Amino acid sequence: MERREIMERLLRLETNVKQLYQDTAELKTITMQLIEENVALEVENKHLKQLIGRSQETGSESTDVSDKPEQKSKEKKKPRLSSKENLAILYQEGFHICKGDLFGKHRNGEDCLFCLQTLEEQS
Repeated sequence: MERREIMERLLRLETNVKQLYQDTAELKTITMQLIEENVALEVENKHLKQLIGRSQETGSESTDVSDKPEQKSKEKKKPRLSSKENLAILYQEGFHICKGDLFGKHRNGEDCLFCLQTLEEQS
């Protein structure tokens, strides 16, 4: 092989590697967005299920008199969470709760001083 052919092959390989790196970076970004969206949807789904459960509980209390007293007392023991508790739960699940553009975005496991400050302000 001539030097020129070797250099051309190396340049093509370098170009291909750069393109592969760009594609990988784009896919990583898309994957992170999808994961964040998935987690947010799971949280929303959980909250909606809780709301449906509460609405069915309140609806069933007025129509079904034959409920056992034990079940009613267990249902009534579920306290409503305060806004601070909800924010703390979101933060523990890995989301930003600080004011600004980061709100609701995934923290990638890193602590955020602004989020912690927001939690302190809620006290």
